[in-house]
Amino acid sequence: MGPHELIEWILLSVIVLPIVLLGIKLKSRGRAMMFTLAGLICVAYGVYLIVHPYFVDQKVSYNAKQVELHLEKTYPDERFTLTTVPYWKEGYKHLNPYTIDVVFANEADATYTYSVEDNGTVELSGFPSTPDDRLDGFKHLEEHK
Repeated sequence: MGPHELIEWILLSVIVLPIVLLGIKLKSRGRAMMFTLAGLICVAYGVYLIVHPYFVDQKVSYNAKQVELHLEKTYPDERFTLTTVPYWKEGYKHLNPYTIDVVFANEADATYTYSVEDNGTVELSGFPSTPDDRLDGFKHLEEHK
């Protein structure tokens, strides 16, 4: 369990536990209402846990398609490979799943990281990375507008 999941469980406990304790103190009708409320909150959280991975996957697919369209338009004669973060695999949860890494065929030692804004604008999000961390000579740097 990562830190994100731990925070979610603590938050759920902080919300539900007082409701359950209050339900224990109250008499019949109030008790039933408090237990029902606590149950509904738990069910809503369960639905969130089921739906959230699909939402993330859909958003990542959308971002990858937007980056691909942007690069095809910006560099029409170039070949490139897009890579997304395998967010659901162990060891990758600390990375941003919404960024797309791109390696161009004619610049195979540099990885460019792109992100997509809410309005669909594709941006280079940070400096390209290389195995030797050189900072000059990148062929595909884009000026921010």
